[in-house]
Amino acid sequence: MKLVKIDINKLEDIYSLDCFEKEFRKAIGEIWKQNPPFLRYQKKLLIDLAVLDDQKENAVKLPEFERLTDEIGLFSIRHPHSNINMRVIYTIEEGFVILITVFIEKNRSDYNKAIKISRKRRKWIISDAL
Repeated sequence: MKLVKIDINKLEDIYSLDCFEKEFRKAIGEIWKQNPPFLRYQKKLLIDLAVLDDQKENAVKLPEFERLTDEIGLFSIRHPHSNINMRVIYTIEEGFVILITVFIEKNRSDYNKAIKISRKRRKWIISDAL
């Protein structure tokens, strides 16, 4: 794994793991584009990322963001009233937002699986990437 800077729409402090684009495509059915026009769910995510870029940890005060219960350093972007309940799990380390994984939440087991993956990836980020 490696960290990749998301260099879209003047985002300053947003990174992802290199597997994020592939997971986005698999979950959402949209390719990840570097240049406009952006497709529907990428456009929504870029709006959320602009908020995160500006607010960092304070974004959890907004309804689209949450701190994951019983999880250290893991947060989620959510849109439960969307046609598909896309979730993005991220962490904030040393002032940088790092997108860890993306998935469609259909039931609790989807969320549990994503959290398990996210814990391992966050551990890698802390020990090897930073």
